[in-house]
Amino acid sequence: MNIIITPGTAHINLSPDAFHMWATHYLKCKNDFRSPNKFSPVPYFLLCRAIELEIKARHLRNVTQTQVKDNYGHDLVKAYGALTSTEQILTQDEETTLKIANDIYRRKGFEYFEGMSALNGYKEFPDLTILDSIANKLIGV
Repeated sequence: MNIIITPGTAHINLSPDAFHMWATHYLKCKNDFRSPNKFSPVPYFLLCRAIELEIKARHLRNVTQTQVKDNYGHDLVKAYGALTSTEQILTQDEETTLKIANDIYRRKGFEYFEGMSALNGYKEFPDLTILDSIANKLIGV
């Protein structure tokens, strides 16, 4: 006698853990990075990407990747503002810094050379120490 057993399907949501893991990787890259020049936009980009992935990891506990992408794109401020009140742990200074970074990050200003930013000595860039603090606080490293 042959018996056929058909197991049911299971859904395991690995996205939150994977996004958190990648956030820690970007943060480690920032910590390991040593610029060959006096200034580099790379640490800003790495921190913003780490922050983005960590915030999205939290949203992914409840919704799909497509929903997170459609709802927030690369908008750090919008994604952070949609976290539960208990997850919104940044101080007012940190939120201000996140907004400054977000304005640049969303237009890919940390990825591509912008002549006016360079001519202005990158004065519109946020405080890197505070941005680093934000990433560490959110990721919990």
